[in-house]
Amino acid sequence: MNSTLCIIGVCTFIATISQAQAPAQAPPSDADLRKSVVQVSMKQELRSPVTPWKRETLQEFGGSGVVIAPGRILTNAHVAFQASEILIESSQTSLPLQVELIAIDTSRDLALLETTDAQFIKNHPPIALLEGLPKEGSRVTVMGYPIGGDALSTTGGVISRTEWAGIGDSDEAGMRVQVDAAVNQGNSGGPAFVDGVIAGLAFSGLASSQADNISYLIATEEISRFLDEVKCGTIDGNSVWNASTQTLENPALRAKLGVAPEVSGLVVVSQLGGPLEAWDIITSVNGSAVDNKGQITIEGDRKVDVDCAIGRFVATSATPTYRVEIIRGGKPMGFDLVPLVRRDRVISDWSDGNYPYLMYGPLVFSPLSESLLRDVGGWMIFAQSPIIPYITDDRPSGGKQFVAIASPLLSSPIARGYEVAAGQTVKCVNGKTFTNFREFVQVLRDLTDEFVVFEFNETGFERIVLRRSDIESATEKLMDSNGIRRQCSKDVADVWEKE
Repeated sequence: MNSTLCIIGVCTFIATISQAQAPAQAPPSDADLRKSVVQVSMKQELRSPVTPWKRETLQEFGGSGVVIAPGRILTNAHVAFQASEILIESSQTSLPLQVELIAIDTSRDLALLETTDAQFIKNHPPIALLEGLPKEGSRVTVMGYPIGGDALSTTGGVISRTEWAGIGDSDEAGMRVQVDAAVNQGNSGGPAFVDGVIAGLAFSGLASSQADNISYLIATEEISRFLDEVKCGTIDGNSVWNASTQTLENPALRAKLGVAPEVSGLVVVSQLGGPLEAWDIITSVNGSAVDNKGQITIEGDRKVDVDCAIGRFVATSATPTYRVEIIRGGKPMGFDLVPLVRRDRVISDWSDGNYPYLMYGPLVFSPLSESLLRDVGGWMIFAQSPIIPYITDDRPSGGKQFVAIASPLLSSPIARGYEVAAGQTVKCVNGKTFTNFREFVQVLRDLTDEFVVFEFNETGFERIVLRRSDIESATEKLMDSNGIRRQCSKDVADVWEKE
C-alpha cells in the first residue's frame, strides 16, 4: 500500500472520528448576537450634480450595522452615502468610534465600514452570513437602532417571501426578502437573524398606510457578491441584459407565432446590438426554463423574475458568458451573451457624489450623469436630444460620454443675453468634437482662437460665443463670488493644468 495514501487515509479517519465526537456547536444566543449590532451615526454633506464644486448643508442621520468580520461593519449605502464623518457605538463602547468607509455599492444599497480599534474588535465578534436563501416561514429576529429610543431594539416575525425586485439606487434589482417584523427609520443597515446567522440586512419597509409590518431585507447572496467585488477592488453591481421583452400569455400572440401548447417563454421586442431579434421566443436563460409570465424557478419551487438568472450570474475567465436558448421562426437556437453592468454605460453615475466638472468663465460643464438627469427633468425628450437612446442603453460605453451644462449660467457681464438649461449637451467647441469629458477639457485647454463658440445638440438652444480673454479674466472673479475653490475637479486637473 502506498504510504502516503495510508497516512492520508488515517488522518481522514481520525478527523472524521474527531468531528463525530465533537459536540455540535450551538448557534449564538440573542445576547451574543446583540454584541455584534452597532448604531451608526453619520454627518452628510451631499454634492449636487448641479453645483458639483460645493457640498450642501450639513445633515445628520442614523442607522444600524452588524459586524461580519473583525473590525468590519456592514450597513446600507444610504446610511453612509457621501458622509463626511461616520461614528459607531454600542453598549460595549464607552465612546463613539470613528470608522472609515472602505466600500459602497448604491446599486445594492450596501456599504462596508472598518475600524482598527482593538477593544472594539475584541468585544464585537463577527456573525456569519446565511448560505443561500432563508426558507419561507422561518422565524426571524431583526435588530437595530430605530427612532424612539437609544437602546438596541429587537423585533420578531417570519420570512414571508423572496423575490427579485428593487433594492438599490434607481430601483436597481437584486434578491429581496420580505418579512413581517417591524422595521422603522434607523433600522436601516441592521441585521435580521435566522438560527443565529445573518439572513439579510434591513433596508426598507412599507408605510403603515399601505400595509402592516411589511419590511424588506437585502438577501445574503447580494451581500456575498458585494464582498467578493470588494476583494477584487472593482464594484460592478449585478449583471443586467438589454433585451426588451413581453409575456407569452395571450392566445392570439401564441397563435401568430405558431407555438405549441407546451412551449413557454418570453417574446423579444428588441435588443440593442442583438443578437436577439424581434419575435424571438426566449425559452431558457443560463439553464433556467422561462415560463409564459417571464419567471424562472430557483431552489426547487421559488418563482422569480427572469432577470434574476442574469443578475445572479458572475462572469469569470472560465465562464465569461451566459447562455440564452430561443426559438426563431420555429427553429431552436442559442447564443452565448456577455453580461453587462450599469457602471459601464454611456450615461452612468458617481456613487460617491464627486461629480467631475470644469468651470470655464460663467459656464460649468460636467459629464452627463443619471443624477443630473434626475435633477433637471425630462425636457430633453422634447428637444430632440441625442441622449434619449442612451438613457436605457446598458451596453458598455467604449469611452463615450456626453458633456453637459451642469448649472445655470454664473452671473457675469460676459454672459449677457445668453441662457442655458442644466443638462443641455455640447455638440462642439469651435467646430471641434470630442468623445468624452477629458477630451472636451483638453479641447478647451488647447484653444488659441480669439473667440470660443459653443454649439449644442438639443433644438431650441442658441450658440454661445465668448471672447477667450474675457473668459480668463472673469473666471477668477466668478470663483471668488461663488465660493468655488478649484476651477476643475481633481480627476481632470491633470488634463486642464498640463503645461
